[in-house]
Order: sequence, then structure tokens, then C-alpha cells
Amino acid sequence: TFLGQNSDNKFYTIPGIDYISHEDVLPYEQSESIRDPIQHNLFQKFLDKRTDPSGVTSYHSTNMLHQFHEDNFDCLRLRDVHSQTTNGVKITVYSFFMGCRSETPTKEHWWRYSILMENVGDITVQLRERTWCIFSNADNKESVTGKGVVGQEPVLAPGQCFQYSSLVSLRSSAGHMWGTYLFEREDRKFINVSIPPFLLVSKVNEPQV
Repeated sequence: TFLGQNSDNKFYTIPGIDYISHEDVLPYEQSESIRDPIQHNLFQKFLDKRTDPSGVTSYHSTNMLHQFHEDNFDCLRLRDVHSQTTNGVKITVYSFFMGCRSETPTKEHWWRYSILMENVGDITVQLRERTWCIFSNADNKESVTGKGVVGQEPVLAPGQCFQYSSLVSLRSSAGHMWGTYLFEREDRKFINVSIPPFLLVSKVNEPQV
């Protein structure tokens, strides 16, 4: 998700593209029963599949991928990663400043954040509820509570993970967020899992759209 460039004031989303840790996908082994495991319409445009004379297949980035990265570098650049493990669940947060929307009566600064939940314990858990505290440097504090995340209540067996992304806006150029997830274990006990605090900081040269 990112803000449009120049005079464009719309948000854009590209389903199926997000940040992940290299340790989650490398080394990568392709199953013999699945010829093309990654199903996405941009896969063949971004990566060129090549097979050498010995039959070894590899993927190489295309000019389209390099151009996409160059055009959207400010929105894609990863600055800080925050991780915390509580009660056997590890939460990792990535945040990105997207820009400032100045056509609204009150100037809005927008950020996108991605959260990776990983069950590093030995018992299956299911997310039930989220609670966020959002603080802006304009001395405004907001608390938000709701069921699950992005309309889901993911179940995580030991070793499994779930990642999602969302948006937040502030009327000031900086702030921070933190929160708590409520998980239910398979033995019907509830546990609180901390979402580590992370900064919401705008860049000096803000794109105004």
C-alpha cells in the first residue's frame, strides 16, 4: 500500500506483495509435486525463470522489478524492525511512512505497518482480540479494541505464522503505537501478547498529495 505520486491523491495496493524475513523463505526448496508454487500475476513479470544446461532452475530480477523498486523506493524502504516475544508468541512489526495528504481540512500523515505473528511455543493458539494505543506528538491518545485482525482470527500451531498489514493516520508528523493481542490457547486458557512499541516518524521531505 502506498500513496500516489505527484498530484495523485489516491492510495494504491498491490495484493500479494509484502515484506518478509529472508530467514522465512531461504534456503528455498521447490516441491517436485508443485512446478510453480508461487501463484501471482506479477511473478513472471518481476522474476525471469532460467534453466542452465545441467537442469538447475534459478530466478533473476527483471527490468520491470528494478523500475518498480526505483519508482517506489521511499514507500518500500524498511527503516526499523521491532520484535518481542510474550507467552510463546513472537510479534514483529515493520512500519513505513507513506506521505502527507494536504487536501483534507486537517493535514493527515499516513503510515503503513506490517505485523508478523509467530507461534514459537509448544501449544496451538488462536487470536481473539486486539487493543491498540496510538499516541501523536500533538498530545492526542487513542485506544482501539476489536475482534481479530483484518477480519480474521488466525489459528497458529507451533511453528506457524501469520502476517498482515494495515494503515494509521495522525494529524501530527510523528507519534508512536503499541498494544496487546489476546490469544486463546487450545486448553481454553487466554494469554496476553505484547505488541512492541514502534515510532511513527515522517521524513523531512514529505510528499504532499
